Amino acid sequence: MKPYSMSFLSFSGKRRAIAYYRHSAEDKQENSVAIQRDHAKKFAQENDIEIIHEEADEGETGLTSDREGFKRLFDNFITNPNFPQFDFVLVYDVTRWGRWQNLNAPAHYEFLFEEKGKKVIYVSRGFPREGDHLISHLQTSIERYMAADYSRQLSNKVFFGSAKVSEQGYSAGGTACYGMARLLLDVNKEPIRILKKGEHKQISNERVTFVPLNDITTQTVIEIFDLFINYSNSPEKIAQILNEKSISAPQGGIWNKYKVVRVLANETYTGTRIYNKRWGRLKQKSRKNPRSEWIICPNAFPGVISVETFNKVKIRLQEYLPIKNKDLTYISRKLRKLICTDLTVLIERKNVSHDHVNFILNHFPVAFSSSFMRNSKPHWCFRITEKMKNYKSILGISVSKSGNDHISDIFNIPTDNFDSKNYIIFSSQDTEYRESLVDRREVEKIMIGILEELNLKLFFKPEHLKREKMIGVD
Repeated sequence: MKPYSMSFLSFSGKRRAIAYYRHSAEDKQENSVAIQRDHAKKFAQENDIEIIHEEADEGETGLTSDREGFKRLFDNFITNPNFPQFDFVLVYDVTRWGRWQNLNAPAHYEFLFEEKGKKVIYVSRGFPREGDHLISHLQTSIERYMAADYSRQLSNKVFFGSAKVSEQGYSAGGTACYGMARLLLDVNKEPIRILKKGEHKQISNERVTFVPLNDITTQTVIEIFDLFINYSNSPEKIAQILNEKSISAPQGGIWNKYKVVRVLANETYTGTRIYNKRWGRLKQKSRKNPRSEWIICPNAFPGVISVETFNKVKIRLQEYLPIKNKDLTYISRKLRKLICTDLTVLIERKNVSHDHVNFILNHFPVAFSSSFMRNSKPHWCFRITEKMKNYKSILGISVSKSGNDHISDIFNIPTDNFDSKNYIIFSSQDTEYRESLVDRREVEKIMIGILEELNLKLFFKPEHLKREKMIGVD
């Protein structure tokens, strides 16, 4: 629409109005801007109202107020102190005003106009009759709910349609990940061509799947997995290697450990189609869905790496992502402090010097892990340092967000059970779990046993505690 201009004004003394129209892509033809304009002009003529200006949003969702035409209503006619005199805002119906999921939003914007003496009038209903204002407000509230519910129902239909397509192994939208491309299939599921970025299928019964690009990006993905699993390079080191080769990262720029980890953690590279990892419909705040709600279709398209390789990488990633969010990181640090407090109490009972206490606290072998689900069973992955391998066993703490102390399980894990890369992974049904699980009443005994391995037996006198006698300390 043209920007506001004083030339639109008439000084005939008629009541004046601004008209607002909105049409979104999913709306039917009867909601087009042209048809809304015809209704508004007819209503204005019948009620001796002059439309002095129009604003419109075409192809814009009504789920938010972030629409250019809608925002101009406020910038030019509410917040602008020089706005011309007018009486009404004419809107075809409640749905054209918006389909906000928060039903307070449409009332809020109407109230902003009313504060300035302007009334929002829905043309399809006309002016409320004298004395029927309460009924009119009730009707408006019901129509707002119906407008919001329409969007919810439409969103559900789109979701279930996309879910069905994903269950069959095809793409329901989105872009291909680094090293992969979107392949267009015809109605017989035969390949047509690789889709360009931003290009979409034209026929509803065509399908889109993923395939390796088989270019330098695909080779880079393979190299990342190889460097990580076969050569034991850290994500930081892999990023350094790729940058030294001048290989561009996804979306351009240089590699860092986070970009490398995103590649290593992407199950799509095994040929698995995954949908519904996040919930983000109706312009609401996005959130992660638990894996139990994901739609997973294995062997949906050619993979870049094998499932076996991905599973090995997933285990190794526990070293770099042992606790998956800031909350659990904070909890593990808090638990380490508590363990140090308990150790201090145990040691100081025997009058051990302050220097020895600090030394013990810095070297006591404890590892943390949060449980993760695999094949519907809880698993744990612990990693130890080379120095910890000099102990007979280490204390393993399973960290949990819930519970009073955030400890779900405690393990006393023999270091002989760790592999050559200092990892151990076990499930709740494995022998390692049953043999390592510790009753909380036995934890103090276990801690004393580990201390005694350092030749710091608690019945020794301080003068006998010689640092050079400590086992497993460089």
